[in-house]
Amino acid sequence: MPANPKAVAKTRDKIHAAAVELFTKQGFHGTGMRQIAKQAGVSLGNLYNHHKSKEELLAALLEEFEERYTAPGTPLAKAMAEFQGLEDLERIGEASRAQVRRFSDYIRLIYVDVVELEGEHIRRLFGGMRKRYEENLGERLEALRAAGKLGGDVDPIAGLMTATIAYFYLWNIQSIFGVRRLYGGTDQQAIETIAEIFRRGLMPR
Repeated sequence: MPANPKAVAKTRDKIHAAAVELFTKQGFHGTGMRQIAKQAGVSLGNLYNHHKSKEELLAALLEEFEERYTAPGTPLAKAMAEFQGLEDLERIGEASRAQVRRFSDYIRLIYVDVVELEGEHIRRLFGGMRKRYEENLGERLEALRAAGKLGGDVDPIAGLMTATIAYFYLWNIQSIFGVRRLYGGTDQQAIETIAEIFRRGLMPR
């Protein structure tokens, strides 16, 4: 009798949830497949039916997270899709905060990948960042520059990428590392401070 696809998917989800929890708490090398099977409530043999090795399991987790992280419906993707000019930089900051909170497990897994597995996954994610920005924002940013709303001496794609990275690390430090009020004020004040720094740098002169 063939396996029920819904049951297979449910088991896979349980395995992945258990692996995420253990990898982010104990690290990749500190977690065994037997522990993952026990945490997921499945047999070791069933676990190996889904993933032939621990390396394959981690790769599958990271690929799934990356697909969700870069999907059109995420807070950051929505903010980018609605970006109309420098007045929207604060919205990028707010969306970045929501993105980090939603994908905190993914970010922790990335750190596991960096520390224990030489960061192959993070290189792929950031290696494709410029292309994603060009595809989603290139024409709009060039139109803003042509209209004199962006400085001609600053690459607008690089500028917006850098602003997003600044926000990402702000929320990463606060949400993942637990450092509060990194800039000394409220979250909203931090958003406005970063926005103003990049707004002045990207403004036409």
